[in-house]
Amino acid sequence: MTKAYEINWTTNTIIMTKKFAAEACAYGTQAYNMLMDIRAKGFNIVIKEAAPRKACPTRVTFKQMETILSCMDFADERLEQLHAVMDAGKGQKNQYEYVRKWFLRNYPNFHDIPLLDSNNHVVSPRIALIPENTESMAVGM
Repeated sequence: MTKAYEINWTTNTIIMTKKFAAEACAYGTQAYNMLMDIRAKGFNIVIKEAAPRKACPTRVTFKQMETILSCMDFADERLEQLHAVMDAGKGQKNQYEYVRKWFLRNYPNFHDIPLLDSNNHVVSPRIALIPENTESMAVGM
């Protein structure tokens, strides 16, 4: 048994990967010759199904990130940060992973039911809100 194909002697079938089947289509290759030999012996040929991809709850597209941040309070500042990180990620090996890690670090509960403030903006529990009136918070001035 190899990774490219598997012979099932009880059902008289050969189960092969898509890649091996593509190689076997090329006349004169070793895979082609082996497949012709097996077909001559009366084996049935089955192409192996690809394993289904597992759903990942932390896979979020750039568009979804923008939509999530646009619904939050201080959306303009948050979207500006996202676009800055996206621009910085262009110089990385994998821009998506760079931006995704930043997004998950700053918004780990993005998939939970959101908390809304009095203006019906989504409030992120880990990000401190920027106060509207900063003059009243000045100390000693």
